[in-house]
Amino acid sequence: MAPEIDAGSRVVAPKEAQGLMDESGRASEDLRRDEEKGWGTESLNEMQPLGSVRNPIDRQRADDEEGGIVDIIRSITRLSLGRKICLACTLLTVIIISAVIGACTEGNCGQKPTIIVEVPTPTPAPPSASGAPSQTPAVTPQSHSGATKIVSELQEERAAAGGSGIAGADAMLSFSVVKVYNHDSEAFTQGLEYMSDSSTFVESTGLWGKSSIREVDITTGNVLKKRDLQPQFFGEGCTVFQGKIYQLTWRERVCLVYDRNTLAPADPPQLHYDTDGWGLTTDGQFLIMSDGSATLYFRHPITFAVSRKVSVHEVVGGDSHPVTQINELEMVRGEVWANIWHTDRIARIRKEDGFLLGWIDLTGINPRNYAGGDDVLNGIAWDKENDRLWVTGKTWARLFEIDLIRKG
Repeated sequence: MAPEIDAGSRVVAPKEAQGLMDESGRASEDLRRDEEKGWGTESLNEMQPLGSVRNPIDRQRADDEEGGIVDIIRSITRLSLGRKICLACTLLTVIIISAVIGACTEGNCGQKPTIIVEVPTPTPAPPSASGAPSQTPAVTPQSHSGATKIVSELQEERAAAGGSGIAGADAMLSFSVVKVYNHDSEAFTQGLEYMSDSSTFVESTGLWGKSSIREVDITTGNVLKKRDLQPQFFGEGCTVFQGKIYQLTWRERVCLVYDRNTLAPADPPQLHYDTDGWGLTTDGQFLIMSDGSATLYFRHPITFAVSRKVSVHEVVGGDSHPVTQINELEMVRGEVWANIWHTDRIARIRKEDGFLLGWIDLTGINPRNYAGGDDVLNGIAWDKENDRLWVTGKTWARLFEIDLIRKG
């Protein structure tokens, strides 16, 4: 329910209050100063660090009472000067009268006088240089029993029903947001991977002249380490395997290899392939790569030679349809999960044969509408030990920790 007076609005004394002002106009002057400063009754009443705070009309009444005291003091002073009464005695009398009247104002005899404190409405903290708020947005944490627990249940149901004997995909999954983190809105995210040994992300970013490989603090979104690619390389998906980071490039057909800890070029620093480079992950034995088609390539981590490949397909009504535009990849519970370019869905793929196990619908997770642009959902990271799951997108200012749930 909205307040009757908006915060920051100015308060002007009503006409009936004007008669309360004394001839010197002190109350109206105080109100004028308050009005110029933009202080309203909300800012005065809500912030009370030094005691009870009164609004301008109460302040005016107090000034009128103060005016009465001043009149008494003036009268006593004139009397003392006219009759040559001891000035020290006069001052002592004035002090006593002032204390008694002040203590009894508004029927509060014997109580401490009210202290009037004028406090301006605080100014909100400015946004960061990237345009994102300086603090992580508050999100009420959801109960967390495991981000991908529902997938394990679906796998058990499929196994009980005969495994590959099920013709169609599992029911669509949705999500609930557990927590929201800051993310570099200048990062054209191409790959994202959680590092359990450091509790950080390894992130690959793209665009010619802006591509990088970086290590990112999860909590703050700050870049801890960064290595920029040479301007002729357009960075793509990345993964970490046996102490090395592997980063694809889009059309240059070069996989760049780095030391996991220093981001220095590894030995060998480059591997080569004969297709476009899109997404990359590992199953602990091979490097699994996508090229924007329906094909997944299982490559040897030393030679980058293709060991085998599968065609990703969805079975609908007994018919098989290829699933193309496969982008960023992540291994989750033995499945290959893939962002699909220009969609808000993640495909769950059986790595043995490319069969589409099901979809995860993330529609609406990011309120920013890209309307066909390139700032799309892209980036999946999974913490296997604690079963936490994160997603983000290209040039998104937010990274989301989510739990998966049954849709509907």
